Amino acid sequence: MKKKICGILLMLVMIMGSLTGCGSKESQFQSYIQSLITANYLGTSDEYIKTTGVNQADAEALYLQNATRLANNLNAYYGLDITNDPEMGPRLIEVSKLIYSKIRYEVSPTRMSNGIYYVDITIYPINILNDTHDASVAYVGEFNKKVSAGEYNSYTKEEYRRKFASGILNILEEGAKNLTYRDPQVVTVRIIEGKNTFYISDDDLRAIDALVIATVQDSTDTPGTDTPSDPGEDSTETTERSWG
Repeated sequence: MKKKICGILLMLVMIMGSLTGCGSKESQFQSYIQSLITANYLGTSDEYIKTTGVNQADAEALYLQNATRLANNLNAYYGLDITNDPEMGPRLIEVSKLIYSKIRYEVSPTRMSNGIYYVDITIYPINILNDTHDASVAYVGEFNKKVSAGEYNSYTKEEYRRKFASGILNILEEGAKNLTYRDPQVVTVRIIEGKNTFYISDDDLRAIDALVIATVQDSTDTPGTDTPSDPGEDSTETTERSWG
């Protein structure tokens, strides 16, 4: 059975920056891009609030929204079915925040070409899905053997899902400690100017986001398991999924 989900297009929220009398336009544009990435992937920053004029609560909601959407993608990719679980759902979001905390990027100084301002962003894609691939596949294999042996026959559906999900989250948490990065990629974003305001396009936001986490390299084995309709069934089907 094959399943395909969309890549991590987290629908980043774009907030316009406002030009102030402090610093050059070029420095303000660079600062805006830096704080925009920080707010989306690392949490609230004073610079982002200062540049965009949003309040603290809205900035925190933006960060939680992105972490939640990454959690939803991980949930689908690994077949966890825990986003609404009161115990495992919050843990999945915390794992997503942990992964995003490893973001690595560089924002170059603003440059102008033909009267238009551009900012180059060098992103080092987080390689955690590939780093943890072998461990995840091995875990699914061992889990399926235990299912076939009837080890979880007495479990409720919720207990069964939590048991499986906990093992996957353990792998991701461990993988985040020593993750690697793919080769750096450069995204060039255009600064769109208004009257005393500026912003970047949705397409440029998505281009940034598409590189934050590396896509899964081709592999015969892909982690994931379908939760059986009854925990007492004697087998579970390993599925093939793709990220992006």
